[in-house]
Amino acid sequence: MTEKQPHHGNGVPESSQDWPTLVGRAVDDVTRILQSEAHMLETSIGAALASRIASAIATLTVVAVMLCGGVCILCAAILLLHLWMPLWQAFGLAGATIMLIGIAIYAIGKPAVATS
Repeated sequence: MTEKQPHHGNGVPESSQDWPTLVGRAVDDVTRILQSEAHMLETSIGAALASRIASAIATLTVVAVMLCGGVCILCAAILLLHLWMPLWQAFGLAGATIMLIGIAIYAIGKPAVATS
């Protein structure tokens, strides 16, 4: 059983004349889908970037406050040492202590060299 398709005046069935329209609609739909996906990706990246920036600012603020606190504690320790020794010796002792702590932290944090 064959279906009969209506023909236009030029003898071409009506369904084959709709192919360009269908292909055009399909391309238009794919274009809209891709645009909406790109918009969603842009939105999600923007939100992630904003949260990362906020987290970085908060971390930087905490580090700055801790650094100020550390400087104040160092100054207090130097002034305390000044009660028993001259000021230049107190500064020298505090500086040497800080350098030794830094060297120790560097040595601990440095990965071990593999020897074969």
